[in-house]
Amino acid sequence: MSAAPYDAIVVGGGHNGLVAACYLGRAGLKTLVIEGSPRLGGPAATIEFMPGYSTTISNSPGSLEPKIVNDLELEAYGLKFVRPDPTLVHPLDGNRLYVGWREPARNNAQLETFAKGEAARYDAFFAYLQRFADRLGISIFEPPPSLQHLVRNLTRIEDQEAFSRIMFGPVRDLMDEFELAPETQALIAPLAVVGGQVAPSTPGTPFNLMMRPLSLASLREGGAQDPRLIPLRGSTGLPVGGMGAIIEALRTSLLAHGGAVVTGKPVATIRSAGGRVRGVVTGSGEEYEAPIVVSALSPHTTVLSLVDDTSGWGDLKPKMKRKPMRGRAFKVVLALNGMPRYADAASDVEARSLACAQFRIAPSLDYIEEAHTDMLQGRLSRKPVIWGLCPSMTSPVLAPAGKHVLSLNVGNAPYRLREGTWAEQRDVFAKRAIAKLAEYMPTLPDLISDYRVIDPTQFEREFGLVEANITHGDTLPFNMFWMRPMAGLHAYRTPTAGLYLSGNGTWPGNYISGISGHNASQAVLRDLREAGSAAPALAGSASC
Repeated sequence: MSAAPYDAIVVGGGHNGLVAACYLGRAGLKTLVIEGSPRLGGPAATIEFMPGYSTTISNSPGSLEPKIVNDLELEAYGLKFVRPDPTLVHPLDGNRLYVGWREPARNNAQLETFAKGEAARYDAFFAYLQRFADRLGISIFEPPPSLQHLVRNLTRIEDQEAFSRIMFGPVRDLMDEFELAPETQALIAPLAVVGGQVAPSTPGTPFNLMMRPLSLASLREGGAQDPRLIPLRGSTGLPVGGMGAIIEALRTSLLAHGGAVVTGKPVATIRSAGGRVRGVVTGSGEEYEAPIVVSALSPHTTVLSLVDDTSGWGDLKPKMKRKPMRGRAFKVVLALNGMPRYADAASDVEARSLACAQFRIAPSLDYIEEAHTDMLQGRLSRKPVIWGLCPSMTSPVLAPAGKHVLSLNVGNAPYRLREGTWAEQRDVFAKRAIAKLAEYMPTLPDLISDYRVIDPTQFEREFGLVEANITHGDTLPFNMFWMRPMAGLHAYRTPTAGLYLSGNGTWPGNYISGISGHNASQAVLRDLREAGSAAPALAGSASC
């Protein structure tokens, strides 16, 4: 075993693993993070895709929790944000361009061009979601609620109606209930369908709009400038230096509190004996000892491939093996010889302003529905749904001087193709995404000097995303609360004493929020307090 055993080992150095390790380190536990790849961060790791051109899989920190930033003092450890204005560009049918500004009045003016009174209906829609979150009275900073706890406050018929609409109905119907204009529905729908192989007509999709309302209902401390108050736009801002700056701040925070990091050492086995975890063994045979192990990898991978003894787990392992994943991740990174420019930009100043913003290509609900149908049938769609950003506009270090890197996440790539293989088809789909984007940025093809692609099979093989599922399991209601990752493994603990689960496959998931890492760490600390075996510093540690 290792010469100096640790109090805790975190397997996986993605953002959730680092968040968990930071909280454990601050509580006085000697904590080690072991990451299999050469770099920390997972989808938030800075990768040089082409010489001089770097970006990350995740484009923005839109769901990064202010509580975690504050608790871990990430700004003191180097994390800084630039807040572009506008923050979002979204082309719509009819050659129109919605531009998401930080000033509500400017956005309301655009909504009013869709239909008279639209701004009020838009506000009413999101107020409805917030009232429902407030009425539930649950905290996403706690273990997931049971069914009984979840519905305990829903005594009024209007509460029960909201529950049915949000949990069981499609987002298309909910938006129709509020008589939202087709253009407004096109702006909202991408957020509702991002968490799985779903379309606006899929039941349960309104729940994907609930994470910010639930966060606000759990903890209101950000004041009027709280970025969570603006549901559609990237109000959190963009990290200076790219998304990897979040990872670097987490790493620095961890090291400052006695933590350690090892990279390039994939864990092959999580060891246990007598029903209690003992440590981990790497693929090269190195052993690290600790009485606590937190796996921030996909629960699917952890349970099926890493845990050495599940004999006391009942039917949890067979159930995990049957659990569907159904991913759809596809990445295109473009090296550009100049700034991308929207055709609608009226001046160089406006062109630069728009190029700094995130963008989405999903001009209508029907467009998204057709893209979804193609994906379900294993076809390469001619209607790619794209989430994009030119990160070098706000962080020039990511590209050579005078050049830019454009980062595209395409959200409707079938993991299993009907015809051919991804090795044969990845460039075909990438060129379709480029061609679609060129409809709004006509000069884009002439700016491209090189590009790289990550197809669904590469996401699985190189990033550990089973079936290219970026959230380690869909985020629809059937797979949330006590079902995330599954009943019996939902409270971060496992039947193996001292072994905990974290990562986006655990409640509440939610991309780059860090909440799953926070919650797993709090489960560890709570168990140590109850066992009376906490480290000396633990008594004053932060809790959920």
